Amino acid sequence: MSFVVLMAKAAGEVVLQGLHQLLTAVPKAQVGVDASSGVFAVVDQPVRTYIAQHSAGLPVAASTVYTLWLLTGIIGLVLGYLSRNNGVRAMSAGWGTATAFMVWTTAPEASRTVAAGLAVLAWTFLSAFAMRGLTLRRRVVAGRPAKVTVKPEIHVPVQPPAAEQHPHSGCPFRD
Repeated sequence: MSFVVLMAKAAGEVVLQGLHQLLTAVPKAQVGVDASSGVFAVVDQPVRTYIAQHSAGLPVAASTVYTLWLLTGIIGLVLGYLSRNNGVRAMSAGWGTATAFMVWTTAPEASRTVAAGLAVLAWTFLSAFAMRGLTLRRRVVAGRPAKVTVKPEIHVPVQPPAAEQHPHSGCPFRD
């Protein structure tokens, strides 16, 4: 058992070392600089600016944070499409929400609603693929009957015995 634990630890270190080399080898993304144009820039520039402003004290470069943000979005959308895993779909939804928040926070005040609206529309379009097949209905498998229990019962509460009253005792127009 201890051999398995040591091998798992060694494999984890190898994976983490490879991930570190991959992230440090990523070309430096120009964070906080206008590097995109067109409609894509409406979402991309506020995200780059937000990351540049809020990652100043981190031991990781802002370009690495931006690259991780991109990878998280791409992986969430692709794995959500391929695996139909609700955890991955939740990651994709969280990524889209965080992106819309970054755009809303950083976009100029005059165009904030349009920029956030475009971010939400783009995220909705992309997440339509990741969320495909998501339903709140139970899945019914052919050949197996659905487990539905129907109990046709009527419960009538027992009424307390009524005290004998005059037929017009509650009537405001008494004789």
